Amino acid sequence: MKEGIVFDKFMKKKQVNTYIKELESIATNEYGKIFHIAYSYTHDKEEALDLIQDSFQKALNNLNGRKKIENVSLWFYKILVFTAVDKWRKQKRAPSIIQFDEQISLFSFTDDKAFSKIDIHSILKQLSSPAREIIILKFFEGFTLKDIANILDMNENTVKTKMYRSLNELRKALE
Repeated sequence: MKEGIVFDKFMKKKQVNTYIKELESIATNEYGKIFHIAYSYTHDKEEALDLIQDSFQKALNNLNGRKKIENVSLWFYKILVFTAVDKWRKQKRAPSIIQFDEQISLFSFTDDKAFSKIDIHSILKQLSSPAREIIILKFFEGFTLKDIANILDMNENTVKTKMYRSLNELRKALE
């Protein structure tokens, strides 16, 4: 009986070590994406760094209680988004949008087919919170609809519907 318990603990420790290595890989390979998401909620560099640190701490603390994590990357992004939302609720302050350089801007065709620059920050600020989150995760961070559904803890069809409505909201804001 004791041998089984020891074996289970060994396998669990091995699994946790694997997850830790995957989290380290995420931290090094996807740091830019993580920072952009954190910064989109905090709009402050120091707060974004604190948010990232808190998210990794929560992820590490929750590894022992987990049975199996299908996709560690998506699991971490989910923790990041929920940690950001929790901080936002505690501060009773609306999340801000990513600061874009002047080089990154949205172009649209006007009636005379000329390009006109539009300030993305002000347009995205007009959108509702879920719409803004979905657009940022989809178009700026490159997540699939399935990934966004996992991160925001929604049904994939709900994400599709909200994205459709978000794009309509965005279209109206551009007009």
